[in-house]
Parts: sequence; structure tokens; C-alpha cells
Amino acid sequence: MKKILLLVSLWLVVVNIFGFIVLNRFNLSPDTAYAWIAPENFPVPKSSGLMDMHNRWDSYWYLDIVQNGYYLKTDNTLSNVVFFPLYPALIKILGTVLGGNFILAGWLLSMVFLLLACVYFWKLLREFHPKVDPKLPIMLMLIFPTAFFFNVIYTESLFLFLTIATFYYAFGRKFYLAGLFAFLGALAHSNGVFLALPILWEVVRISGWRNVFAPKVIVKLVPVFFAPIGSFAFITYDYLKFGDPLLFFKIQSNWGRAFSINWEHFSFFSNPSIANMGIDIVLTIFIIGATIMVGRKLSLLYALFMSATLFAAFSSGTLMSVGRYSLVMFPLFILLASIKNETFRLTWIFTSTLFLALDIMLFVNNYWAG
Repeated sequence: MKKILLLVSLWLVVVNIFGFIVLNRFNLSPDTAYAWIAPENFPVPKSSGLMDMHNRWDSYWYLDIVQNGYYLKTDNTLSNVVFFPLYPALIKILGTVLGGNFILAGWLLSMVFLLLACVYFWKLLREFHPKVDPKLPIMLMLIFPTAFFFNVIYTESLFLFLTIATFYYAFGRKFYLAGLFAFLGALAHSNGVFLALPILWEVVRISGWRNVFAPKVIVKLVPVFFAPIGSFAFITYDYLKFGDPLLFFKIQSNWGRAFSINWEHFSFFSNPSIANMGIDIVLTIFIIGATIMVGRKLSLLYALFMSATLFAAFSSGTLMSVGRYSLVMFPLFILLASIKNETFRLTWIFTSTLFLALDIMLFVNNYWAG
């Protein structure tokens, strides 16, 4: 356990020093990788501060909720009402204690939840994957190309912690405790509803399909509904506050989550666009292949969870953010750690580390990353 805490602590020090250096070393023009992030649409404030470099892109919306609550803009397009409430609520609480420094609060929370996520990952590996050295999957997760999102004002580290905790307690047959973490996960992220999967899977696996309606089994099945209740509660809040039962889905479509191809996001007419799309395509192929291999070599449950996460990532009609959505696919890192071919493993480590460095450089300089 001490080695895991040391590993995460060293990672946090290294990536933050690296990010701070590249932020202050480069004097970059605004990003042109996509037409919709043209400078006139997204003015880029230049800030060279260590703390502020963790406040980019969606961070604005979480901090907006903290400072202004949920509201609709007059044009009823992009709005903060689709960002789930747990993370901004925690920022509000800690930020108030810190005298209103909400950026620092968000950064601290992300680091703390990353530590907790790695502790639970270590526990899950030790108890349920004893043949795998627990340090290796965690190290592979920390060098994943988009791992810097664990360290910024995004929900990735919080949701990873709640996800792994849900699986850990479901595997340990503590279904109500797993349901509690699943409920919190549903209040933290739109994909939290999928955390019902490990609880349902384990209850049915232990009890058998034929006994699902037995009274003792029904009691165990109750926590399966905690995650959907959490998601439904937030959507209901939007309805009660703004009077539109479909508001959440309407605003989601404005954010590009409309289950249709969004051609506006596809552009191959500049070098940045080609590079960005190339990375997304290769990563998508890799994640799909890994999901299939996880189902064959580790667990069908893991594969179903990863497939559901991929489905959510593709709901935008683009490949954007597939790398960031993949961060919570912890079975991916168990799979990578189980590969014995040293040449493949070293190749992956070198490649992943370089692309992690690229994403850090992009993110801190207000470029699209992940």
C-alpha cells in the first residue's frame, strides 16, 4: 500500500512540474484543430500560474455551477444543467473552507480521489486478481495518454474511485455498500448509471437466474436500482427547476450527445485536424480491440462495462473524448499488465508515456486534448 501511495504522489509531482514548465515555455497561438474551437468562439485567456493550469475546458462549467448554481442561458444552447452535481458540490464545500478558492479546492479533490482510486484498485487487484502484480496496472493507468485528467478540475478521478469501489464491494458481496458507491457515481457522471451492472451481475451469478425472484435474492437486487435512481434524481431536478422533462436530453444534444454523426466535428483540412483525428481513430481501434480481449481473457462483466462506456463516448457522433472516457476502464490496465510479451509491454510504455506528455502540453496550453 505504501508503494502505491508513493507511486501516485511521485506521479502528481512529476506531471505538475512538467505541465508548469511547458505552460511557461511555449507561447502558442489558439488551437485550430477543429472549426468549432476557433479563437472567436473560444477566447483563450493566457495564464502561466501553476494552479490555474488545472482549470481548462469543462472545468469552467463545474466552477460555474459552484459559483452560480444551475441555470439556463437565454439562447438555451450550451448550459451547465447537464453537468452532474456531486463534484461541484464537493468543490463548493471545500472551497468555502479554503476561503473561496474553488480552483484550488477542485484540484485538491481530484488529487485526493486519485489516491483513493488507486488504493481501491490495489485492494481489488490483491483480492480478486492475485496473479497480477498490483503495482503494474496502476502504473500503466497513470501513464495512459489522457491520465492528466485525473489531476485537473474534471470528474475523472472521482468517478474512477466510485467505479472501482462499486466493483470492489460487489465482488465482495457487500451489495448495499456497492449500491451506495454506485448511487454516488450516478450523481458524479452521466456514465454512473452503468454502475448497476457489477451489482446485478454478481447477485445473479451467485444466486442463479432461476432464483432471481426468490425473496432473499430480491433483497440483494435492491441496490441494483441505486445507480438509476441517482441518474433519474438529477434529471428530475432539471425538470422541477426548469419545467421541461426533456431538458437534460435537449441540452445534451447541444453538447453533441445526440446519437447521430456530428459532421461539424470532423475536419481533415489542416495538419492539426488530421493529427487529432488520427490519434482518436487509432485509440478507438485499440480500445475496441482491448474490450474484446478483456471479454475473452478476464471477464465478460468487464467487457460489458467497457462496452457501455464506449457507447456513451460514441453518443456524440464523433470520436472526440474517447481517450478521456477510457480512463475509467480499469480492466484495460489489468489486461495490459497480464501481457507477458516484454517487447509489447515496453513499446506500450514508451508510446503511452510520450502521448501523455503530448496531452499535458496540449491541455495546459488551452488546446483540445483527450
